[in-house]
Amino acid sequence: MFKQFFTSLFVLWLFSFNVAADVNPFAKNDSLNIGKDVSWKIDKKAGLATKSSADKKGVYYHLQFDNKQLKLLISSDANAEKPKKYSQLEIKDIQIDGKQSPLFKWCLNNQQRHSRFLQQGLTVKKDVCVVDGNNGLFVMRLNKDTLLALKNGKRLLILLKPFRTPLELKYDISDFGDMYIALNARPAPVVTKAVAVKPKSKSKAKRKCWAGPPAKYKNIKSVEYDCDDATAKIDAERWVTKLVNQEKEKEQKVLAEQEKQRKLAEQKKQQDLAAKMKQQELLKAEAAAIAASEQKQALINSEITQKMLKVCKKYWDKGEHRCYCQKYIDHAPASIQASSTCQ
Repeated sequence: MFKQFFTSLFVLWLFSFNVAADVNPFAKNDSLNIGKDVSWKIDKKAGLATKSSADKKGVYYHLQFDNKQLKLLISSDANAEKPKKYSQLEIKDIQIDGKQSPLFKWCLNNQQRHSRFLQQGLTVKKDVCVVDGNNGLFVMRLNKDTLLALKNGKRLLILLKPFRTPLELKYDISDFGDMYIALNARPAPVVTKAVAVKPKSKSKAKRKCWAGPPAKYKNIKSVEYDCDDATAKIDAERWVTKLVNQEKEKEQKVLAEQEKQRKLAEQKKQQDLAAKMKQQELLKAEAAAIAASEQKQALINSEITQKMLKVCKKYWDKGEHRCYCQKYIDHAPASIQASSTCQ
């Protein structure tokens, strides 16, 4: 009975520990920003559009769309021919414009065993979401609402955990709608007879503006928006501000750690100085004690000498000598000589 209770308690503790680790708000995330300057590559024959970008380690992240699915393919080459292999690939969140995708949430709620994140090796109902770490692949089959959200969206966040540290892939998808049109555009019909076409009046070209970070944050890319679209401007500036705030938090953590190390070094310096002073005080006290002891011993020896001289003088005055007075013979009268028989 006790063994069963202990086993249940251990399993409950382990589950609680895993949950706490998954929702830890202080966990550090790496991030990769893929801006609108990274264009979609459209393969009309294959019916596939791909937006690719690499991190500093040379790992490529390919976001693919084929009208039915949204795919994330991770590879070690630019052509996506060498997929990366992961033993425990996890997809923690999918967000469009800062809000979790309802379709992704559905996948979480319809996954085997738990709904905290999409885990490699666990299946989702109807295979709407698939995590294939052996081929560095994540697939989410799209419904109408999710496709519409992508067409109208500005930002796409994919939070995955390929290793110990979660990675945020931040895509600018403000060009998703244009890509969708280009991918699905049909070839113009062949005109057999020339027809006079009334020239269309040139519409006013949209002016493009950019929301950029302060000059010191060179690793943050500027975000493009329509100059005449006030909402787009606010959204772009808000996105850049979010990235800048994240960089500031990192800087504050670095400064805090440096200050912590400085205080620890100063504390150690003070402790070493105090220990050195204490050792000097101990040595000084020891030297004083030795000097006092020697002085006391000298005083005792002097007193003993005076007493012995009084005793010996009685015999010396009689012209006699004792062996125990041999030590004090220097104080004896000239008539008293040391005896060779006294050892």
